[in-house]
Amino acid sequence: MIGSYHPEIPVYHPCTALLLDDDEDFLASLKAVLGRDAAVLGYSSPGCALKCLARAQEIADDTFDVFERYSSHAEGSGAQVGDHLLLLKSSRLRQLAMSDSRFEMISVVIVDQVMPATSGLEFCAHIADMGVKTVLLTGQMSDEATIAAFNDGLIDRFVSKNDPDALPKIKTMMAELHREYMADKLEPLTKALRVSGNHSLDRFDTVELMHSIHTMFPYSEYYYLPNSRGFLLRDIEGQEQFCLIGNAQEQSEMGDIVEDMLGCCPESVGLRRGELVAWDFFDDFGDSKPWHSRLGELVFPCRQVGGLVWSLIPAERLPFQTHLADPSWSDYRARMQAKPINWVGKVRGS
Repeated sequence: MIGSYHPEIPVYHPCTALLLDDDEDFLASLKAVLGRDAAVLGYSSPGCALKCLARAQEIADDTFDVFERYSSHAEGSGAQVGDHLLLLKSSRLRQLAMSDSRFEMISVVIVDQVMPATSGLEFCAHIADMGVKTVLLTGQMSDEATIAAFNDGLIDRFVSKNDPDALPKIKTMMAELHREYMADKLEPLTKALRVSGNHSLDRFDTVELMHSIHTMFPYSEYYYLPNSRGFLLRDIEGQEQFCLIGNAQEQSEMGDIVEDMLGCCPESVGLRRGELVAWDFFDDFGDSKPWHSRLGELVFPCRQVGGLVWSLIPAERLPFQTHLADPSWSDYRARMQAKPINWVGKVRGS
């Protein structure tokens, strides 16, 4: 569930996978193997699994709620009767980056078809409205019925338990489906960012840059923060860096702002020459200190790729702090690995 950059996804972090199978020996074995790379919870009870999914769904619904009705009337060029104004709460992206519950969302459910209380397809039908991705483990089910369920969209993937390559296939499916889950959940936000013009996620040079940075700093999470002009990056151990991105024209204009306020200075000259890249001066830094009194904290030596200038900033030099109580994917994954089968306790803070 971890990887590098996906240009269709402005925010990416690992989530939890849920396994449901009435055979607890098989369940414990599969959980142990998959848990080496992923956070996995195992259930032999459909009822306990549903309770866990309901809690995770509440977190996801709150996390991805990024729109709010702003006005019942839209005015100005292009507006027509019946149009409404919506507020895009892009500030929620920073809140997500600092959320202690971000890993608790469940993106993938792997369920056995043959169980005594309910079939796998019945369980998948029950959770169809949750938006989670599903993998059906088949055994006695015919190929025709499996394919029909897949074609109808009831399941997202399927694999036979008797397939000698079942395990690597399941791992690949989990990674693919997690990306699809994040893309689906964030699609409205991605479209809104594109319409607002505050979107450079799928530019070729952005993609090239983010892949290059992954070789330097192998991040498992990234968060596009448009107000901060870049990506907050975090690796599996919770270490953070920030990739600050701009273009030459923007930086020259910021150099003009600096000179208008402070006169000609090394910062204004460096910004105009493309030797420095600046944090957005009007970002929220958590205090009332004016930007020009902290200018030295907001400009950084930069490099270029394509039409972009960029700088990779260590956590200790960020102008804001994340203060995460549980920043480490590695620690969270290990805690989930230690949870017993049919665990229904609260994830956060445990």
